[in-house]
Amino acid sequence: MRWMAIVLAVAIWMGCTEHAQRQRDHEETGDVLFESYEVDMTWGYRLSGFYIEKDGSVWTYEQSDTPWYPEHLQPGELFSRDLVTKHKNARQIGKVDPVQLRDMAQLIKPASHGPIAHAAGSNAGDGGLDVAYLFDPETSIYYEVILAGRGNRVAMNRAPEAQILRDYLEHVKELVQPEPERP
Repeated sequence: MRWMAIVLAVAIWMGCTEHAQRQRDHEETGDVLFESYEVDMTWGYRLSGFYIEKDGSVWTYEQSDTPWYPEHLQPGELFSRDLVTKHKNARQIGKVDPVQLRDMAQLIKPASHGPIAHAAGSNAGDGGLDVAYLFDPETSIYYEVILAGRGNRVAMNRAPEAQILRDYLEHVKELVQPEPERP
């Protein structure tokens, strides 16, 4: 009897995985391709980060006081309007090479198939995430493809394409960071 429960659980899991796989294959890239953000709740609330749009523009944003929460869907799913709210008062801080960006965007779907390793108890609280987005135009839903996490959100996408995308985001971060002021 116990083995039947195990077989049933595996069959359900495989069915869910297959459905998720079909969903990812249907999706495409939307207006927002990549994002790197941090959540700090040490002395209040602060959400900050940068994102890259499909035209190559790089934007930064910061929110404090009132926490931002997406409309409730599933973890890792955001409506288009959720991103608009999350990125309110953003300011453009640069542009990236559109040819390289297009090449990186081609890696999002393969990276979405990578297994994600999470550290125990590391999916909430302070920390940051580097993500890519896939977009379903029929539902206006963005799906987060986790590339890596830091702090209390430690995660690692094990797909080789995810490593390339993480390196790309680090490179962009270095390009758009302001120079430190000299005395």
